[in-house]
Amino acid sequence: MDDAPAWKMLVPIAAVMIVAMSLLAVYYQPIPPEEGTLYQTAPFSTFSAGDYDGNTTFAELAGHGDFGIGTLNGLDGEMIALDGEFYQIPIDGHPREIAPSERTPYATVTFFDMDQTFMVADISNYSQLRSEIGLVLPNDDAIYAIKVVGLFGYAETRSVPAQTTPYPPLADAVANQTVFDLNAVEGTAVGFFFPDSMDGVDFVGYHLHFLTDDRTAGGHLLECTIVDATVEIGQLNDYHLLVA
Repeated sequence: MDDAPAWKMLVPIAAVMIVAMSLLAVYYQPIPPEEGTLYQTAPFSTFSAGDYDGNTTFAELAGHGDFGIGTLNGLDGEMIALDGEFYQIPIDGHPREIAPSERTPYATVTFFDMDQTFMVADISNYSQLRSEIGLVLPNDDAIYAIKVVGLFGYAETRSVPAQTTPYPPLADAVANQTVFDLNAVEGTAVGFFFPDSMDGVDFVGYHLHFLTDDRTAGGHLLECTIVDATVEIGQLNDYHLLVA
């Protein structure tokens, strides 16, 4: 009997491969980002010393969180991530959506997951807001994601201009900040609380950025009064430093 044509011998092999690939498609699912995890692109101590050029794109950053704060390469303005949208607040004060290909030297992000919430009203300054939040934190040696949503009687925010090399330390760059006075605005403050034990890893205490609901203003939050707002808090139990 003549040998079977080569193509007929390949048919069973191809069938097995198709079945195997189908099983992989069914059973293999990408591992989702860990819940309750903070992702950071660089230690704050390194960034604040003047390391303003990073390799992490915002497309990559979005894979690690939909909520957070940071900046763009060159220390070009303030960054805020809210509901999966990433905005830059430049020194002209007008927020713009950040392109996925743009890069960041420093950002902290998470997929926001609320553990507790409470209302605040008649807040006379930023210090009082921090105190009100501090009263409900279960543990002052943990990291927390913080969201404050509501009517702000006043919000003082800032942005920092893009720097040129050789880059100055952050303290020197911030000396040239542009300050914005926002009155009677509805918006959201986004950010984190870091405990003293993580000094140098990130900025210790509260670090919040602000964005108005109509996406026309925002920046790093310096001062505020609040008519009424909802505070949402999520405890973060894991920390990952992204290696670019």
